[in-house]
Amino acid sequence: MPTVTNGTHVESPVKDHSQNAHDEDEDRREQERPADVKEDMRQMGQRQRVTMILNSSEFRDELEAIITDALKHGPHPASLIALQQISELLLPHTSRWTTVSSLSRAGGSVIVPINDIRGVDSTSYSKSERLLRCKVASLYRLVDLFGWSQGIYNHITVRVNQEQEHFLINPFGMMYHEVTGSTLVKVDIAGNIVDPGSTTYGINRAGYTLHSAIHKARPDIKCIVHLHTPAVAAVSAMKCGLLPLSQDALFCGKISYHDYRGILIEDDVKKLLVEDLGPINKVMILRNHGFVACGETIEEAWKYAFNVINACEVQVRAAPMGIDQLYLPSVEQQKRIADVLQGNINEATDDKKWKIGELEFECLMRILDNAGFRTGYVYRQPLIRTLDKTATFKDVEIPPAASSATSFIDGGQTHPEAYSPSRQAQRTTEWRNSPNAYLKQEIEETGTQHPKKVTKRTEFFTTDISNQDLLSPKVSVLKEKHIIFLTPFLHSFIVKLL
Repeated sequence: MPTVTNGTHVESPVKDHSQNAHDEDEDRREQERPADVKEDMRQMGQRQRVTMILNSSEFRDELEAIITDALKHGPHPASLIALQQISELLLPHTSRWTTVSSLSRAGGSVIVPINDIRGVDSTSYSKSERLLRCKVASLYRLVDLFGWSQGIYNHITVRVNQEQEHFLINPFGMMYHEVTGSTLVKVDIAGNIVDPGSTTYGINRAGYTLHSAIHKARPDIKCIVHLHTPAVAAVSAMKCGLLPLSQDALFCGKISYHDYRGILIEDDVKKLLVEDLGPINKVMILRNHGFVACGETIEEAWKYAFNVINACEVQVRAAPMGIDQLYLPSVEQQKRIADVLQGNINEATDDKKWKIGELEFECLMRILDNAGFRTGYVYRQPLIRTLDKTATFKDVEIPPAASSATSFIDGGQTHPEAYSPSRQAQRTTEWRNSPNAYLKQEIEETGTQHPKKVTKRTEFFTTDISNQDLLSPKVSVLKEKHIIFLTPFLHSFIVKLL
């Protein structure tokens, strides 16, 4: 074993060299490993770490201490936050949009298409109603993908036209991911079915009462979204209501409130509902129930619903710290920030004017179409570069340094007939009809003790040329290369060169 003069031990360089070679082999194998195998190994490592944490006695003791303390001292914020952190650490959190991308990679066969109005069914609706049905069905799919749906309950209604006061609503009995353009039910303001759609289900008349009351009192509203997610229901039960804690809350503007009075079927309850909403507000929180988001377009109603749910999520997370500990902007700041947020929608493109929510909604439709949902949405801003038709276009922007095309020059003049279609066809015919043949020669191998004869074929041509041409230096060079006869085309070409 190697040692230095003072007797201290040193490592063998052979061992270090073998260790480095082993590490290089491991790195090479890691780089050559397929991506799916790497992902499987990464997930296996995560599961092993989680299993090790769950089986450890330290984790069990700490979790039992937290639960015991919470049971003794009540719902203390610190213990609740600790439990929430543990759940976020251990429980899987998979986004619905991750599921959408996985479905897209696996193939769209398991996805129910949204735009299913085809063939004979398309003649029953006008073009505008077909597009409207697909857009409403797409909104139902978005609500389901965001995780806001609650089974077959909650509703989204859209006004078809102002003349006949007809509305579209989902059939009561279908999940949100099953709603398509043809399954929507068309009803009048009283809830009577005008068009049952492609299903045998009816509508939830008690749920439609809220929508009919708002549609009747507010002709400016085209779309109404009524949901009650857990976060919104929690905020609706707070006496403080929805606080302006985030930009999402400030975007909603002034919010109306309606006290809970059970199912909305009585006429006096409808009147109070309309009075609480007011003539201009578009967001109303139903106490101990949920919320209503209205809009002049489908995109605007979706945008308000999206911001209300996000604002309630923020408030639910911040409420355990205490309402007194939260910072709230002043009224002037709230108004100024709301105006700025609602005015930024036209900064993306200069040539188009976008209303509230249209740019975001079009992006979501693009995601659904890429995943195979077939929304039938008509895009205002396709993902293609706009060509300037007034500009002069050239075949190439930068001229090539060399070209494979040749020209025939005679006395400094080019012959355009050389590129004509008739000349190209004649040249092809000459080549195909040329009596070319090969000269068969037997040559002995070199460099071996027992050489063998190898057959070699040398190309030659059978068309005669004059003796005067053969006396030319250039033609003599060709003759030395076993080319003793030329075709008429090559003959004329060589004569021009000489």
